[in-house]
Amino acid sequence: MTRRLLAVTLVCVLVLASAPLPVAAHLNHVTAGTQQTPDGTVIVESSFASNDGYLTVQRDDGGEPGEVVGVTSIRSQRYRVDVGVTIDESAWAKWETQPVHIVLRRDDGDGEFDPDEDPVVESFGSAATERLTVAKGPRAVVTASETLRPDAGGTVTVRRATLPETGNLVVQNATTGRTLGTTALDAGTHESVTLAVNATARADARVLLTDDAAGESPMLAGERPIETNVTIAAPPVTDESATPTPPLVTTPSGTATETATDTPRPTETTGSQPGFGLLAGVVAAALLFLGAGRR
Repeated sequence: MTRRLLAVTLVCVLVLASAPLPVAAHLNHVTAGTQQTPDGTVIVESSFASNDGYLTVQRDDGGEPGEVVGVTSIRSQRYRVDVGVTIDESAWAKWETQPVHIVLRRDDGDGEFDPDEDPVVESFGSAATERLTVAKGPRAVVTASETLRPDAGGTVTVRRATLPETGNLVVQNATTGRTLGTTALDAGTHESVTLAVNATARADARVLLTDDAAGESPMLAGERPIETNVTIAAPPVTDESATPTPPLVTTPSGTATETATDTPRPTETTGSQPGFGLLAGVVAAALLFLGAGRR
């Protein structure tokens, strides 16, 4: 009886450990960078919510989220990128460059947003929020994956960059301020922009829009650079015969394209799931253990 109970417990534990859990792939969070917008639509770089809820734009009140001036609903268990949240017309009509908070909130179950009833989502004991500056003007924003992974040639891909005029997309070390890579871009919206980075180890970095290739004259929203924060992963290990890292300054990527639309469409993805083979192997091992106990 003891062996039977142990085997059943083993099966349950291992099956649960191998079951697809989206939260394991993505924790509750929201990210967004300082930007300039012509119509009050703020681009939220990425978000994930374990429950149905809302993304809100809230004024800054002494460093904390204050008045709600924009809201959009989101579905649970979806990792979304480049989501637009529009500031209310009445607030936008009198808008001055200012800090705001993007706040992730959980729906209380009635399907209608109420700032007093729909609580702020927490992640690791802290509120899931992001503080950034929003300015009124031609669209200027950059979005990227939270981690940029160089390929064997030292090239990374930035998801989207919108510039109101010709400029540069620059990657800098967030600690030292050293420019790691740059590429020139024409005015407009560019997707999947590739550029070479001179990085030898994992590092915190920022991706920003600048007027110059050296990254010394950033485009600003008020007094803040238009940028986003990322992590540069360590480049893959190669042998000595591998191709050397490309030069620091590169020309615009051939994959960068200008689009006619101003506001990006949100994208939803779900986490990967374990294969049936792994689950079957776990169950088979437990059953063998149970059979041995009967003999």
